[in-house]
Amino acid sequence: MADNTRLNEDKEISPCLVKEEGFNVRMWGAQRRVTLDVLLICWGIGTWLGVNGLYVQLPLLVERLPEGWALPSSLVLAVQLANIGPILYGLLGRLRPHASDSPYIYGLLIVGTLSLIINAFVYDMTTVIGGADRSLPFLALVFGAALVGCTSSVLFYPYLRHFRDIYLATYLVGEGLSGFLPSILSLIQGVGGEPECLPSEDSTQLVPHYPPPLFSTTVFLVILGAMSAMSLISFFIINNYRVFDSEKVTQTVETKDENIVEERESLVAPKWVGVLVFMVLLNAVNNGLMPSIQSYSCMPYGTRAYHLAVTLGAMANPVACLAGVWLRPVGARVLAGMLLAALVPFVYMTVTALMSPAPPLQYDVIGEVLIVFSWVVVSGVVSYARMWVYGWVRRGGARGMRVCGAVTQLGSASGSAVMYFVVNFTKLFVQPDVCAPLST
Repeated sequence: MADNTRLNEDKEISPCLVKEEGFNVRMWGAQRRVTLDVLLICWGIGTWLGVNGLYVQLPLLVERLPEGWALPSSLVLAVQLANIGPILYGLLGRLRPHASDSPYIYGLLIVGTLSLIINAFVYDMTTVIGGADRSLPFLALVFGAALVGCTSSVLFYPYLRHFRDIYLATYLVGEGLSGFLPSILSLIQGVGGEPECLPSEDSTQLVPHYPPPLFSTTVFLVILGAMSAMSLISFFIINNYRVFDSEKVTQTVETKDENIVEERESLVAPKWVGVLVFMVLLNAVNNGLMPSIQSYSCMPYGTRAYHLAVTLGAMANPVACLAGVWLRPVGARVLAGMLLAALVPFVYMTVTALMSPAPPLQYDVIGEVLIVFSWVVVSGVVSYARMWVYGWVRRGGARGMRVCGAVTQLGSASGSAVMYFVVNFTKLFVQPDVCAPLST
């Protein structure tokens, strides 16, 4: 009788990774260990959990931390600085070329877990820099949490090569849940409502009082820290439980696969250059421009609008990515049509941010609905486009994926740096006072 922990079904090809340009990766339906699937999902949850969780807390944090609506631009810059992680890993790889990846993965997950738990208790502490209060402890721990996500692409994926191809999909499910679960948790948490302006103790000014959400940011981050600890424990079991050795591939198979993927077309061909430039722009928009201006675009419509735009947009991201894994990718013309259609809400989002604090339809329900809808649609389309490019560059083998990863970080870093400067050192985006001054 077959082992109860295995599935025995007809073999099925993953539509996203079909036999095209030399790739034929079996995903769901092949003989597999369900226990290993569950552990890989739990491990994958820890990848971008910290970044996504802190991002969906922004509707609460922009009202309570001194940076105000400019906080998202500082957060995305801190996340991009965490790309020092892959660089350090590359240097260590040259110094210790035969070292196991496991100790690095352990260290990374420990750093991510501690960053979330410590941040739960110090996120509202400030440091005076240049005569102004700054959320230095919060941003420093954002950097620590972001190290996991930024380094996972060059550290976690190579580790998966030791296992059969069918387990890639389950790991990607976990990676998708690293954005989905914090969004669900944030929706349950809520934002409490709009601030109420009350006189100060000396009755000289009005000060905002914020209704509390269902549970605090401290509780939210502790829960994320527990999820990250679960990811660490799951990897420990995967790495040390010998019963999973039967699911690993032999060294000869790994070497054969590596030799196959090197026989690819030139990466300097015009179509490759065009796709890579496209990827730079996508990531500059997705990881730099959009999160930096979202508070200015949504907050004039109320805290609820910003909260829904952030959480539902964050949920659209993993849904689009999982669609890229399980569904056959659309053609280039269809993708171009999708992006062209998304250009309309994208322009609307940008215009509302530039017109802040008085965008169109500010006090109408239709205005709130329209801004949330625009952010969710654009987030989903851009996320799917990025996944489409990742699937396309697989034809370039390991070399193509590495180049794609490099231009991804180039676009993200350049977009974040530019937007940090624009938001913090120009007057293009304006945050109003929460409470008007008392009349004399």
